[in-house]
Amino acid sequence: MRAVWMLGLLSGLGALSWNAALVSDKQIVDGKVSLKHRVLTEAPKSGAINRRVSDLEFTDLQGRAYMLSQLTQRGPVVFIFTATKCPAAQRYAVRINQLYETYRKKGVQLFLVYPNYDDTREAVLQHRREYGLKPPAVHDPDGAIAQAVGATMTPQAVLIDKKMLLRYRGAIDDNRYENRVREHYLKNALDAVLAGKTVKVAAAETFGCTIRYREEAAKEAPVTYAKHIAPILQEYCQPCHRPSEVAPFSLLTYRDAYTWRKEIAKVVEARQMPPWKPVHGYGEFQGERRLTDEQIGMILKWVETGAPMGDPNDLPPPKQFSNDWALGTPDIIAEMPVEYEVGPTGDDEYRHFVIPTNFDEDVFVRAIDIQPGNRNTVHHVIVFLDTSGTARRLDAADPKPGYEAFGWPGFVPAGMLGGWAPGFSPSVLPEGTGYRLPKGADIVLQIHYYRTGKPEKDRTRVGLYLEKRPNPQPVGIAWLINPLFRIPAGAERHEVRAYWIAPRDVEVVAITPHMHLLGREMKVEAELPDGSKKTLIWINDWDFKWQDTYHYKTPVKLPRGTRVVVYAYYDNSEKNPNNPHKPPIDVTWGERTQDEMCLVFLHVIGEEGTGFRGGRRGGGSLIRRSANP
Repeated sequence: MRAVWMLGLLSGLGALSWNAALVSDKQIVDGKVSLKHRVLTEAPKSGAINRRVSDLEFTDLQGRAYMLSQLTQRGPVVFIFTATKCPAAQRYAVRINQLYETYRKKGVQLFLVYPNYDDTREAVLQHRREYGLKPPAVHDPDGAIAQAVGATMTPQAVLIDKKMLLRYRGAIDDNRYENRVREHYLKNALDAVLAGKTVKVAAAETFGCTIRYREEAAKEAPVTYAKHIAPILQEYCQPCHRPSEVAPFSLLTYRDAYTWRKEIAKVVEARQMPPWKPVHGYGEFQGERRLTDEQIGMILKWVETGAPMGDPNDLPPPKQFSNDWALGTPDIIAEMPVEYEVGPTGDDEYRHFVIPTNFDEDVFVRAIDIQPGNRNTVHHVIVFLDTSGTARRLDAADPKPGYEAFGWPGFVPAGMLGGWAPGFSPSVLPEGTGYRLPKGADIVLQIHYYRTGKPEKDRTRVGLYLEKRPNPQPVGIAWLINPLFRIPAGAERHEVRAYWIAPRDVEVVAITPHMHLLGREMKVEAELPDGSKKTLIWINDWDFKWQDTYHYKTPVKLPRGTRVVVYAYYDNSEKNPNNPHKPPIDVTWGERTQDEMCLVFLHVIGEEGTGFRGGRRGGGSLIRRSANP
């Protein structure tokens, strides 16, 4: 390292020392600081040239999903790897835009990829705005794309042809100063591929900054509780792992974390905790509670190295938690009619509580906030709407408060308002929209109770935040449902499909997958009229206890004629520990614990074409408006 710094001083270039500070000893062996470029330079690497690239699936900053194999069917694909802090990469903004504008007209699909672990999404968005970069950009902080195609530096270009062969890898051209360029490597490679010719220079030296991978960063410094682990636990664990919450133990202190360190390492490595089921990169959702690979690596390293406390001065301030309404005082508060007692033992209980309303007209709910009456026992809550009177009849027939039903509320819902589970934050619909709460509808709370080993009492309430703007757009719910299936006894991976065709241009704001105990995996894909595909959600480790409605960060636009397909997979074998049948039997659609479902709700702006509009029915009310709406 000292030699590199000395060369930087002799060259009189501050940029050299900036880059050298980010380069590991191993990387310096593979590259050098050249006198021509005055930055770290890597020799051409031709080992992967003309070899087939593995298929990749990725999502750009606008939420558009891509699959490399589908892109290459339409034309060559170029990945240009860049970074927000690399001076050499920043010099290429104008040239990148020129390449994009010139070659997209010729069928070339060019993507910017930000592979550095320390480039945040916000920094990437700011970088694109500041430099006016036009190509679609991919935030890839795990470096998955870079590692798949062998990228090592920024800026660096990789060209893949229609046969998915890697045809070029290296610098965009031979000089970061525009007026000194003599060799246009990427341009020449593109022209050759488009003409069906051999690329004369298929691997060129790359100059700029090394790509900084998460796993490399994790090895550079000791990991301590005070500096590294406490902030992670505060953000992702303590909302549930604290006194009077549903988690079985607290993680507020170093002693807590040290006591449970081995369990923590195992559950985060298996991605069982924090509970977040959607696979990363297949839809961008609000409130994502997913640890990054870097964070998991730090936790594992911390445990492996003895779980040191570190310097107490590095500890972050204690996080303050509040049980007040997260979005302020609600417009309306709906509360369970009476307190409900949960027994100490037995299976988890799924109880439904009916709350009549007395609105004079339909109202539109833009957000809800749910406050469990007893967070020790409430595992999750889903809020349904009933206009048929069925929920009232079920309630009247059950001698205890509310009524029991597993998974399904026992009626065809006239709507859904959302849900809650430990650690969740309220999601807010786009301005000017809201779920329709029909005049006279009943609110039905489906509450999953976890038994704690002692009697518990609960009286949960729900805060409703109404859309105040005139003539709001209702958010309708499209059903993707297949009730006509049979899962054979012993089948370990039985596929069931359902589909829905968009009758108009739609914007999807949220999605709710639903299966029962045999469910193992569900993927929902949109097949657009132009032949492209977009994955709306993928859950590859289904757990009925952690079902949820997932709200997109930005609405997903699907043009008219889009075919949305549900791929659901079930394990009806003895290997499935959740199988309610011992031995297994054939299973079909039904509402009971031992039955199954294949169902997805798409929450879309507008009710037209969804077939989902609640009826009208009168009734009393156990709902009250807030004192300060």
